[in-house]
Amino acid sequence: MRTSTPKIRLLFYGFCLATVLYNCKTKDVAGVTPFTYTFKGIDNVKLPEVKATTPATVTVTAGSVQSSTVTSAVTSGLASLSSGQPSAAVQQATADVAKAIPADQATQLAAAFTPAVVASISSGGTLPANLKAQTDALAKNPALQAYMPKYTLPTVNGKPVGGRIGADGNTVVPVTANATTKTNDACQDAANASYNTAVANLTAARDAQASSVNSAHQAQLTAAQQQATSCNNDKNAYYANLLSQASSQYNEANTAISGAAISDSDKALLKVLYLVSYVQISEQISTVKAAEIVACNAQATAVQAASTTDTQTITANFNAAMAALNAARTQAINSCHNQGGGRIGAE
Repeated sequence: MRTSTPKIRLLFYGFCLATVLYNCKTKDVAGVTPFTYTFKGIDNVKLPEVKATTPATVTVTAGSVQSSTVTSAVTSGLASLSSGQPSAAVQQATADVAKAIPADQATQLAAAFTPAVVASISSGGTLPANLKAQTDALAKNPALQAYMPKYTLPTVNGKPVGGRIGADGNTVVPVTANATTKTNDACQDAANASYNTAVANLTAARDAQASSVNSAHQAQLTAAQQQATSCNNDKNAYYANLLSQASSQYNEANTAISGAAISDSDKALLKVLYLVSYVQISEQISTVKAAEIVACNAQATAVQAASTTDTQTITANFNAAMAALNAARTQAINSCHNQGGGRIGAE
């Protein structure tokens, strides 16, 4: 029996062809791994931590206004004027005033202090410029120095208070981020997106830090302001009473001098002495009271200074971070151009 070799070979060749055609069939390609851009100086940018600063401790000593003991001796001797026999203190005072101002000018000056002018002094008002100039000059005259009142300013931490406590620094203004838009360039768009995220993170961190320190300082400020209010009320009442006493003493002395059995020129000289002294003590009361109010507020001022310092530090840190971030973004965009939109790897 003969075997059909050609047929077997044909069948074998057909099988091989089918196998080859099957292996050439189109297959699905696995998905491409997404490309990620990273940018040095933009990703993971952070602000330094800032905690609430402890306000400076404040130590205050009170101020004072003291009448002259020499003038007090003259006041005690005014009772002797009704008999026409002035005491030694009164006679010396009359002679000393005469060294500073002639009797006729003393008469004119005393007459210029009308009841309305005196009432203005009693209420803490200011003198007309010409009268203030004359009384200030007499108060500085060596012949009358011993009769003038003296004052001592309050101190805060050992330093006399002459005005506002606490230094005013230049306000640090937060910088503004430049908005970024899409450019249809994958690299640049990625850089801008990272930049926008970093700006948002920095802003949120800044605001959170500011809220934290402000909350801490607000509690301190509330307590300090309550203390200051009580102190202010006490000082206002004290110096109002002191001015009232000075007014009463002047009026009593002026009445005694007006009814004295002495010459009109001596009356004018003594009246000028008490006028100048009264003007000086009223001005000193106003000066010291204003300083006392500043001293009362010193602790609250210290708290506000600490709060301002912290806020300025936070803002300065934010500005420094933004400056570095802006520079990094510019560098990233330039690198995108240089590499034709290629990947920028973090170093």
